[in-house]
Amino acid sequence: MTSRGATIAVLGERIVDFVPGDGDGDEVYRAVAGGSPANVALGVARLGGTPVLLGRAGDDGMARLLDRAILDNGLSTAALLRRSGPSLLAVCTRQPDGSVEYAFYHQGCPDLSWTAEDLAEALAAAHDAGAVAWHTGSLVSWLGPGVDAVLAAWERERDAGNLTLSYDPNARPGTVPREEMRATVERFVASAHVVKASDADLEFLYPGEQPESVCARWAARGPGLVVLTRGPEGLAAWRPGRPPVSVPGLPVEVSDTVGAGDTVTAALLSRLGEAGALGAGGSLSDLSDEDLEGMLRWAAAAAAITCSRAGANPPTAQEVDAVLARATTPSPGR
Repeated sequence: MTSRGATIAVLGERIVDFVPGDGDGDEVYRAVAGGSPANVALGVARLGGTPVLLGRAGDDGMARLLDRAILDNGLSTAALLRRSGPSLLAVCTRQPDGSVEYAFYHQGCPDLSWTAEDLAEALAAAHDAGAVAWHTGSLVSWLGPGVDAVLAAWERERDAGNLTLSYDPNARPGTVPREEMRATVERFVASAHVVKASDADLEFLYPGEQPESVCARWAARGPGLVVLTRGPEGLAAWRPGRPPVSVPGLPVEVSDTVGAGDTVTAALLSRLGEAGALGAGGSLSDLSDEDLEGMLRWAAAAAAITCSRAGANPPTAQEVDAVLARATTPSPGR
């Protein structure tokens, strides 16, 4: 796989997902490589950027499965820190609407046990690779003993001003108390430059409040861009002091929604990198409404393609361009 464009560091967990097999019942599961940050890194590579995957990898047999999945997809494991412990596991249950519920098994997993020293080593690798952005989120940002260390490094990088910080809370009910998760998420959001959240994330974190209201509030408190994914309803984005921009979703026959939000993140970062909006020399505020709308349409098309496939299988940039070209080409006789 040949990558181009901006170099984007992605830090977080890798997960072995146990998903139901193709039989009639759920009694047989198969193990597949997953994890939101790993999915983002794969999406960045396929959609035009150059990812640097940062993580703390376990040393069990499942770690070899995770490594193989990364290498088979043309990504590098060179920046992963090798530590002792089991890989993080998730048991996945598909819902009738195509969404997935997760139960996590993370006790003793290196993925969530970041230290200040490990973060310094990982981020040095990112800087050495020429990264202009750092994306993180999901479990590593609100679950396990490493949260405080990750947050402290995150806030230091915001102060340093060399990296554009991208965050996705990727909330998972049933892992930590809602109030605890919300408080931690808000600290990450306050120091982020780009935030992507789903309507499901915000409905869990702020029950009874409209997700759009939360996004508007977040955009007024620090980030230069807040993007909301709304399933088939498409995407919407908020920036400080400017009206929101929204695009509809593309109609698609849904296989499942695994990796769709991660694809949106990867698509946005790849496009922002191409526009020169990332890093110390970039500026999100320079994007016009038209530029942002185009990025959102591209990200929505990428997510639609991912939803049409089983598992986290993001498209290439060429596939997204082809889908958008077909969507905008008039039918014969019109």
